Amino acid sequence: MNKNYINKDVNMAQKKVERKINILFIWIIVVFVAWFIKSDNNFTDVLKELFFRLLYAEKGYNSNIIDDDIDDYAIEADLYEHADIWSEQVYIYCTNNPEDDSQYASDNEALKDTNVDVNDSDNTNEQNSRPLIDSDDEEYITAMAGCLSFENSILTDFDLIKTSYYVVDASTYVYPEELDGKQLSEMDLTIDTSGDDYKILIYHTHSTECYADSKAGERSDTVVGVGDYLAELLSDKYGVKVLHDDTSYDIVDGELDRSAAYDYARQSVIELLNKYPSIEVVIDLHRDGVPENAHLVTEVNGKQTAQLMFLNGMSRLSKNGDIEYLPNENKTYNMAFALQLYLTARANYDNLMRRIYLRGYRYNLDLAKRSLLVEVGGQTNTVLEAKNAMEPLAAIIYKVLSGK
Repeated sequence: MNKNYINKDVNMAQKKVERKINILFIWIIVVFVAWFIKSDNNFTDVLKELFFRLLYAEKGYNSNIIDDDIDDYAIEADLYEHADIWSEQVYIYCTNNPEDDSQYASDNEALKDTNVDVNDSDNTNEQNSRPLIDSDDEEYITAMAGCLSFENSILTDFDLIKTSYYVVDASTYVYPEELDGKQLSEMDLTIDTSGDDYKILIYHTHSTECYADSKAGERSDTVVGVGDYLAELLSDKYGVKVLHDDTSYDIVDGELDRSAAYDYARQSVIELLNKYPSIEVVIDLHRDGVPENAHLVTEVNGKQTAQLMFLNGMSRLSKNGDIEYLPNENKTYNMAFALQLYLTARANYDNLMRRIYLRGYRYNLDLAKRSLLVEVGGQTNTVLEAKNAMEPLAAIIYKVLSGK
């Protein structure tokens, strides 16, 4: 037989085998990817975290940036968006009467039926929707405690609370005991909200953050203007004395410079707390950076309203463990404050809240037990949407602090 024909047949057989191997390999990859995305266990969590580390390392993001120098909220938003795609959003529904929620207590599975993208305000579930409570009528703001009878299945389950209420950044790690939802939700964070002394400090580490329709040079169009409205609501509507610090910590010698904004803000906040020891609540108000095609908006009382996100600093990195030189003895209180506000918001304002974001640094949240970092919408929101969000935010802050 001709030797050339033999070689030709061998080559064709080899190509067929290689083709089958390639097809099999592709199918294995497809099956693995499908399993990887849908799976929810410790092994896949580790793999996903590794994936994000490689992704952001390739983009040039440095996960080992020193805490108080971190300033790129666009990077944080990117991390948030990627982390968010892996888990479902769980919503809370309470009755207007905190004493009358027993009808929900035996039906915890209903809480798991809603899968709504946190950034898609148009994605609603008619079956689970209910009328929004009028924030102008104080007695109808449902107490967070009124939801707990049917919240316990989530609050006491580490995996469930972590995926339902939180987004854990790829750069950090959280221990199960830190997300003891029942303990955090039951901590007493009330204060005496009456009197003429300052009770709340509002400031802005990044005072120049603005919105889609902000006019250059207009203070009222920046996050500082949003802070003005929050301070006004808390003071005039709820009778809580507020000190609003409008210092521009991200402007140095007339130029935008966020490299040390947290350091500058920290020094000033410490001085203010020493000067006004009656202050028990410290709020750092920000505007998030999001992809340009994202619009963080919902509807509250017929108004287009920017969605809110709370951030907790964990003082811990996945790679290096606890950041010893950035301790936060108030971390548990910080987390309790954010969770109680979050639950109260969910009980009353449906889609107002994005999930609480846990990141590895400290963000000056150690300066007070009731410290809160709030992201008010993103750069694609309007000024009016951001200011509208201050109405429900003021209501839930007053509810948690007063205990009423």
